[in-house]
Amino acid sequence: MIENPVNKDTRKDASAGRNLVWKRKLLVFSFFLAISIVIWLLNALSKNYSTEIKYPITYSRFPARKILVNELPNHLNLTVNAHGYALLSYKLINRPVPINFAVSSYTMNMLNRDTTRFYLLTNYAREEVGRQLPSELQLMEIAPDSLIFQFANLTKKTVKVEPDLDYSIKKDFIIKRSVQIKPESVLVSGPDIFLDTLTAIGTKKLNLGELEKNYAGVLKLIDYPKLKYTTSDIECEIEIEKLTEIQLQVPVHIANLPDSIRMQTFPHFIRVSGKIGLSNYERIVPEAFWIEVDYNEVLEKKSRLQVEIKSAPEELISISYYPQSVEYLLSVK
Repeated sequence: MIENPVNKDTRKDASAGRNLVWKRKLLVFSFFLAISIVIWLLNALSKNYSTEIKYPITYSRFPARKILVNELPNHLNLTVNAHGYALLSYKLINRPVPINFAVSSYTMNMLNRDTTRFYLLTNYAREEVGRQLPSELQLMEIAPDSLIFQFANLTKKTVKVEPDLDYSIKKDFIIKRSVQIKPESVLVSGPDIFLDTLTAIGTKKLNLGELEKNYAGVLKLIDYPKLKYTTSDIECEIEIEKLTEIQLQVPVHIANLPDSIRMQTFPHFIRVSGKIGLSNYERIVPEAFWIEVDYNEVLEKKSRLQVEIKSAPEELISISYYPQSVEYLLSVK
């Protein structure tokens, strides 16, 4: 059976009309619900409430010639009474002007007979704290109930500087002289309990990598919150130079030789090789070495005596020598 198009259009119009009526009813309901919520919220906010809030605090006016060495809380937990409007504003904005705590204005008590530690009961500061709160907030309680202060005497001390450098020297180069810093020490001011045990101030670590030329730069001292320096900038220089080969013939000396015995070694000279910086090349002479054999080895019936380098210039590196043992001839004086 074929459906009549007129009846189909009529049903569509009826369905659309019912949807429109439902939407209008929902809109009216939502409007009155919103009004009810607003009225309820306004009524609720007009009432007073007690609640705990975190309120920022700063400190000032510490005792003269004293320095604070412990950490203090940066906020107080305040129980306040206020209208809902004021509390909602505080929760939403939450950028209050911090309470300033003028420490020297209050009488502090020594803690456990420790002359460096004191405590202050925050209840004694209630009136001052209340005055610094917004007028719409009524202060009820303060937590914590006490604040602990640890002080030290402010003093000065000259302390050496220790550079913290990480570097290597390219092959066939050497440091010409030790790392140079300026100044080598700084005047440090701070709490005596810190300075009494302070022997050096380090610099911030600096990685220079592999050096093949001179370095000159500025190092920064490590920052310590309680310490102040006359300067934080340390000039640093590292001077390097090329290595060169050197060879010398050094005479052999005889240790523990009796006065009645004459002894000669074969060979009498030892060939010493090594590497030295160009600036020190002329300073390396045979007289700068002491090479010896020990006569006591003769008493042990050894046919060859072990050669030992007893002293050599500190600047010489990669030292080698030949021969490492020698023959000998004895005779009576």
